[in-house]
Amino acid sequence: MNELLIEVGQWFRSYQYQTAMAIVATVLVIFGNDINNVVRKLVAKQHFIVRCLTFVAVCAFGYGLLTIWLTKLLAQQLAAVPTNYVFPVILTIFMALGAYAQKHRHI
Repeated sequence: MNELLIEVGQWFRSYQYQTAMAIVATVLVIFGNDINNVVRKLVAKQHFIVRCLTFVAVCAFGYGLLTIWLTKLLAQQLAAVPTNYVFPVILTIFMALGAYAQKHRHI
């Protein structure tokens, strides 16, 4: 069993950055509405132009920077995981995110 986990883990290593980006994208999809609601409450009483500029800044730059920064950070953390645990860790992360999304009616 350990040999299989090592083999699958080595395969995932070559896709480590893409896997990290998929996890980050999933997190942002799940929590994006909450983030938008907080920002909306902060700028609700502002002028239309301020609200539009804030929306563009949060969506274009905020989410973009979060994606890039968090993906790099998560890829580094995944690199520290021993190869035979890479697949179970990734599977656990996605299962936990799926369970959270199901519990909060995102899916």
